[in-house]
Amino acid sequence: MPSSVMPTPRRGDGPQSHAAVSAVGLRKSYGDKTVLDGIDLHIPAGSVFALLGPNGAGKTTAVKILSTLITADAGDLHVGGHDLAAAPQAVRAAIGVTGQFSAVDGLITGEENMLLMADLHHFSRSEGRRIAAELLE
Repeated sequence: MPSSVMPTPRRGDGPQSHAAVSAVGLRKSYGDKTVLDGIDLHIPAGSVFALLGPNGAGKTTAVKILSTLITADAGDLHVGGHDLAAAPQAVRAAIGVTGQFSAVDGLITGEENMLLMADLHHFSRSEGRRIAAELLE
């Protein structure tokens, strides 16, 4: 995945400045095959972002790294303001990741899906309803 297709990180108070996700110089190889070669990206907090590209471009690898499922070979990486290398548990606590195809019932509403997720996160019924209502608003 060439870095030219990714937004350039903003310079300012640091790599994670106002970013939900910040990656500078993200690299990953498997043996002698380089799959990510110096990716730079900055996703501002509160934005909607789509990672698009052909099969084999490295999209899944980048998401796996940024969600702490696999480690990067190099890069200054921050998610939710947390350094991926120094605080992977804090990153995991700050994010939710789902695959391309939803693992929840497609016949239930968005609110019902949120309430299901709240249950899975062990929120009380009232807290789950409050959070779901807030997010839906």
